[in-house]
Amino acid sequence: MARSRLPKPVRHKSGQAVVFLTDPATGKRRAHYLGTYGSADAGERYRAILGEFLAGKPIETPAHRSAILGPAPAADACTVGRLVAQYLTWAERYYVDDQGAPTGVVTGAKYAFRFLLAELQDRPTAQVRACDLLAVRQRMIDYRPAVPAGEDRAPGRQAPQGLSRRSINDRMQTILRLFRWGVVHGMVPGGVWHELSAIKGLPKGRCGVHDNPPVQAVPWPIVEATLRELTPTLRAAVLVQWHTGARPAEVLRMTRRQIDTSGELWVYKPEKHKCAWRGHARAIVLGSEAQAALLPFLSLAPDDPVFSPKRAWAEFAAAKRAARETPETKQTRDREARAAAADAALGDFYDVDAYRRAIVRAADRADVPRWSPHKLRHAFGTRVAASMGIEIARAALGHSDLSTTRRYASGADLELAKRAAAKHG
Repeated sequence: MARSRLPKPVRHKSGQAVVFLTDPATGKRRAHYLGTYGSADAGERYRAILGEFLAGKPIETPAHRSAILGPAPAADACTVGRLVAQYLTWAERYYVDDQGAPTGVVTGAKYAFRFLLAELQDRPTAQVRACDLLAVRQRMIDYRPAVPAGEDRAPGRQAPQGLSRRSINDRMQTILRLFRWGVVHGMVPGGVWHELSAIKGLPKGRCGVHDNPPVQAVPWPIVEATLRELTPTLRAAVLVQWHTGARPAEVLRMTRRQIDTSGELWVYKPEKHKCAWRGHARAIVLGSEAQAALLPFLSLAPDDPVFSPKRAWAEFAAAKRAARETPETKQTRDREARAAAADAALGDFYDVDAYRRAIVRAADRADVPRWSPHKLRHAFGTRVAASMGIEIARAALGHSDLSTTRRYASGADLELAKRAAAKHG
């Protein structure tokens, strides 16, 4: 007998039945929550969703939500686990980038909800009290990640001592946003939200929770030493960041078409950036130093990535071959063939995390302290604020709020104080 190819519902850790279907429009595999696993309602919703899927109709758009998922459960019958499942289903459709993929907001929510579900998964939302969320927060305070013995943690990773105060406050705000969403959708009584909204964030220096040190600007001698260990493509990316203060993702998504070279100062207008969803425009001005770093890439096709991971890998492999001092062996050829196959699987644009790892490895080879690419932005903000003022630094960094710029230019005040002491002290 031929095996059925229809997707079957499985049990989610929240107690929901969930079925995974591939959206024919985007090719993305999505989770569709059906209700309590094994219940008649879950079976009915599974058949409704499957019918829509087989008919090629869109699933879980606003027009189909009521017909497919049914009405939202009453607040007195809804558990926290079910609230989380419904919210994530909605969030994966709402918080998407210009390619239709869920953004980091969804990933951050899932991390926050792990603590919530561990404490209150089966609790009816109508019975959740402020003290219950304080217990969830205490779980976050007590949390200690398991670190394998001998592991050397890269910069930017979770601190071994646990979650920072800012991380805990951010996750608690995500949980509060979940319950506010539940009120709007009739899954949480308004009185519950009114009580929960009284919870305030952890103040600094209290509750035994650490604060991560502020990100410091990376000094140029360390950057210069690291550059010598990078491929030409990655070296150019680092130099563009150093001279413009652009975010790593903005630099890595650069294409030739987005650079206006008609004037003395070039202007790069990224189509995708952090605040694009707010309707904010972003323009990054490229001076002579940044232009010099980009000159070798101006002959690329308009939509080709300027900082291609495939080109960077080819440069790395060529440098390794040129440095060989022994004859090539069969093992070497086999290894290069495997590397070529892996190269074919690389994406068109560099991932920020892959970019960071490449910089960390280069810093290790140069025998200098490790640093992350975001420190290049802080270095630029500090230099501009110290030499031209905080308002110009705000414009160059693309901030709408001056208080944000002050965090990026935290070292500027010290530089100005040193100048004052040198002249008047």
